[in-house]
Amino acid sequence: MAMMKGTSLLVPSVQELANQAITKVPERYVHPNQDPIVASNTTNSLPQVPVIDLSKLLSDDATELQNLDHACRDWGFFQVNFPYSLHLL
Repeated sequence: MAMMKGTSLLVPSVQELANQAITKVPERYVHPNQDPIVASNTTNSLPQVPVIDLSKLLSDDATELQNLDHACRDWGFFQVNFPYSLHLL
């Protein structure tokens, strides 16, 4: 069986497309059978940055400590529930 050498399609780069000031998306980039992406203007659909109340970390209830653990492990950061003086932080 004969082997065919593959070739790449020559397509313009994004930079070239931007320089052409096109007014519609080129057909090669349109995939009509895909489900459309639904954008939402509400912040409810976005993940919320964890907020940690530092005053609750000293209480007997371990809930806020668990929240801190989750924020550090899964997010790598958290928002501090203010008001606290800057020298405390």
